[in-house]
Amino acid sequence: MRLQAFAVIALSCALAPFAAGQEAATPAKPLGHAIKPGKTTELPPSAASVKPSDDVITLTGACKSGPENGCVTAISREQFEKMANSVKPGMTTDARRNFAIQYGRILAFSDQARALGLENEPRFQEILQFVKNQLLVEALNEHYSNEFTNQSDQRIEEYYKANGSKFEQADLQRIIIPSQPAAAEVTKPTEAEQKAYIVKLREQWVKGADPATLQKEALARMGLTGSSPDVNLKDQTPGMIPPDQESVFKMKPGEISQAFVDTGAGYLYKMVSVKQKPLSEVKAQIAKTMHDQMMREKIQELSESVKPTLNEAYFGPEKQPEPPVTGTASPQPQGPVESQGNGAEASANSSTPQPPKK
Repeated sequence: MRLQAFAVIALSCALAPFAAGQEAATPAKPLGHAIKPGKTTELPPSAASVKPSDDVITLTGACKSGPENGCVTAISREQFEKMANSVKPGMTTDARRNFAIQYGRILAFSDQARALGLENEPRFQEILQFVKNQLLVEALNEHYSNEFTNQSDQRIEEYYKANGSKFEQADLQRIIIPSQPAAAEVTKPTEAEQKAYIVKLREQWVKGADPATLQKEALARMGLTGSSPDVNLKDQTPGMIPPDQESVFKMKPGEISQAFVDTGAGYLYKMVSVKQKPLSEVKAQIAKTMHDQMMREKIQELSESVKPTLNEAYFGPEKQPEPPVTGTASPQPQGPVESQGNGAEASANSSTPQPPKK
């Protein structure tokens, strides 16, 4: 007896990855524990001898509800792979095996439910309709994601030309000026003392002092006598340094920034050189950025096309968000420290947008 009722079982198997964001083979607790997935997605060599019509799962003791109700005792390779690839394409070998075990149990459990007539209960039908709508949302999301994945070379090149600054790559030098003592005998400087020291250090750098020497001096001042961090930052791009310091990418070669200060240290930068990455190196990044942007726009478009209006007499009024508790916010970085030294100043108020994470 072959598989006759794939739709209901597919629904059961598909719920776990969409609801919990886990591997599709992860079972619900009543069905046992999942095997930890491996890394390979290749079938064992012996799978080459298994024909599409051959059984790959055989259920013993099934069919309590009778074959007329779509009871299943055997599932062929073709049927199993159709199901597995629909639920979770590219399963690892261990995940596929574990999925098959749980799949067989789900078939047996659902057969018992049919034997009890549970599939005809009104509550089950309501849940089934709700879950179908949920899966349709997932299908719609996948549809648009696939549609926006393949960007033409022309559109990618247009994006590259219009957003060239996002793909700049710079060699920088940075001096970190800590403000927290690392030794008991060192007194923590006041805010005014720290600011004056940073100004003095920047002026020395502008006049040609070695940044590595200045870095070592700044550390020793706070009792840090170990190895100093490398002042040379090669091939930096926006996103590799803190967002509030990204204005350094707007500097010209040879310019030294004003200081950026947070609760633990001050930071000075010098632009050594800057270049734009070739299109060939950022093509995949641009395609992903465009995909994510188009997905956000499509979701916003669909979300704004309909607005649920609730009957407040039934649901009650909408609760207003509680005001934030004062005194618990994390300290914000201070603005740039002014300097009287020579040299061009970098704007500290701009920030390069970050590519979205998929």
